[in-house]
Amino acid sequence: MEELHWKVLSLTAKRGVIGATREDFFRDIRGLRYEDLEDAIRSLEAEGFVQVEWTGPNKFILTVSEQGSHLAAEEYEKRLRSYQQRIDAQRKAVAGVERV
Repeated sequence: MEELHWKVLSLTAKRGVIGATREDFFRDIRGLRYEDLEDAIRSLEAEGFVQVEWTGPNKFILTVSEQGSHLAAEEYEKRLRSYQQRIDAQRKAVAGVERV
């Protein structure tokens, strides 16, 4: 999953039934361009992971679907395992030398 898609899905899933607004994304994702955000949203919507309610020009509320919620949980677990493996590998190394 692309990083921006993950950030959009993750933030939307965290907001639950309340949903996430355009302002939420710009506050939480640094260096975000509106065009990139809209592309990610439209892609996630086409795949059935989120629903978009357009409230005005360039304004929306994004909510996660059940399928999107499951994907967010799976991706979170996958990323958590990856981070834990990296931490374990770093703990095994002492000053750049692997412990025996």
